[in-house]
Amino acid sequence: MGIVVAGDAMNAGVVTRLLRGEREHPLVALRYRSVLASQHSIGRDDAWHWSVQPDDGAQTAAILVAAVPLEVRGIEGVPREVAPGTLVFLHPRRAASVTALETGTVRGAWVPWDALGEIESGVATLVERIPVSALGSGLHAFLSSLLAQSYARTPHTDHLVERLIAEMVFGVLLEAAPTHGMNVAGATPDIERARSLILVRRVDPEFGVVALARELHMSIRQLQRLFAAVESTPADELRRSRVELARDLMSSSRHARLGVREIAMHSGFRDGAALRRAFAWAGLPSPLKLRNALRH
Repeated sequence: MGIVVAGDAMNAGVVTRLLRGEREHPLVALRYRSVLASQHSIGRDDAWHWSVQPDDGAQTAAILVAAVPLEVRGIEGVPREVAPGTLVFLHPRRAASVTALETGTVRGAWVPWDALGEIESGVATLVERIPVSALGSGLHAFLSSLLAQSYARTPHTDHLVERLIAEMVFGVLLEAAPTHGMNVAGATPDIERARSLILVRRVDPEFGVVALARELHMSIRQLQRLFAAVESTPADELRRSRVELARDLMSSSRHARLGVREIAMHSGFRDGAALRRAFAWAGLPSPLKLRNALRH
C-alpha cells in the first residue's frame, strides 16, 4: 500500500484524527483500535512537521523507519542525517521535523503515549535517532507484513495486532533507553533487553529459551545466570508473560467467545493443555474456571 503525503502535511493532528477514525485527510493507514500502521510515499525535500501535543491524555508517539535517508531536526535544532533503516522516534512532547533527502517510502507505527506505561519518564531523554537492533528490525518487518498483505480482520485479530505493535514499540524504546542512562527498577540493561524480547515474541509458540539466548547473543548458561541474579529463570519469565497475556484475553469482553484452546494459541501456548499447566504453575484456577469468574 502506498500513500502520498504532501510536504508539510504530516503532523500529530492528522494522526490523532485518524486514530479517532476520521478520514478527512488523504493520509491512509491501517488502524488497529488505538494504534496505526502506515506507509508513505515521500518526495525529495518533502518535510513533515511534528509539533508538541497538548497534555490531554490523547498524546501519540511514533516510530518511523525509511527506505531512504532522512534529515531529522529535533529539539537541539541541529539537522542530523539518518541512514535508511535507522529508526526515528517522535516524542509527543518534543517538536521535530523530518525531511526526505531522496524520493522513497517511510513506514510508521503510531501508538498512544499512555500505552508505553512505566517507560514514559525515561524516554524523555532519548534522541530522535535509534540505531538498528533486533527489536527494531522485528518491528519494521512486522509493519511491512501488515501493510503488504490482505487478510480477513476481526475484532480479535485487531486487538492482538494492537497489543503486539504497542509492545514492540515499548521494547524498542526500552532497548534504546539504557544507552541514555535509563535503568528500570535497578535492573541491568541486559535483563531489560531480555524481558523486552519476551514481551515482543511471547505470542510465538516457537519462541523459547534457546531463541531468546540466540537473539541476545548469549549462551544458555549466560542467560540463566542473568535471570538467576534476579531470582528467576528465562523459562519462568516467558511462561509468566504468556499467562498474563492469556488472563488479559480472558478478561476482555471482546474475546468472550474464544475457547480455551484459542486463548492458548493466541498467548503463545501450543494447546489448551499447556495453558492449563501454566495456570496451575502460576497458582491460578483452571482457565475455564478463571474465565467464568472474570465474567461475573
